[in-house]
Amino acid sequence: MNNSGIAKTKVHFEQATLSHMAIIFNWLSEPFVQEFWDNTQGHKDDILNFVHGRKEPSSYCDGKYVYWIASCDNHPFSMLMTIQETAEDHIDDIKLNHLSKTGHTYGIDYMIGDKNYFGRGYGAKTLSEFLDFFRRNFDPKADTFIIDPASDNPRAMHVYRKAGFEPIADFVMSGDVSGAGKPHHLLIKRFDPQKVRG
Repeated sequence: MNNSGIAKTKVHFEQATLSHMAIIFNWLSEPFVQEFWDNTQGHKDDILNFVHGRKEPSSYCDGKYVYWIASCDNHPFSMLMTIQETAEDHIDDIKLNHLSKTGHTYGIDYMIGDKNYFGRGYGAKTLSEFLDFFRRNFDPKADTFIIDPASDNPRAMHVYRKAGFEPIADFVMSGDVSGAGKPHHLLIKRFDPQKVRG
């Protein structure tokens, strides 16, 4: 399929469910995912906790992540994670300085888990459409999104910039997370708080 065909393709988004677990764990076992994604048991346990309705407390970022699946023609190919970032959370100072003053700020992690979707134009398209979907269906007050690829992941940086994210700063990730101690880029995409696309 050429890029004009991709442009017309509709990407479907939904929260991850138990039915997605096999494919999610398969993606997390891929070397190209493990290179940049948290593959710890704590992360996997948190995903399981989420799909079971978060009936138990989670030590993984206090159980605040929401997991999303992107599909095309009923075929799941991507996972996104969103977490609301607030001044009360233990986040890097560089993120703290860029929180929305007019609405809500969310951090995003994003991967294409099915490598058959690499290099076909799905990267930026999926991320852009997800932000519109998220603001329309999940939190209309979300007007600031931050994403922080590792500095040694230029492909992600290219995709995020193409999706409208602007580089703000470089920083070294802190905290008890998989990328801690490594240099990262911080990119931000802001929306007019009055406009939610239909």
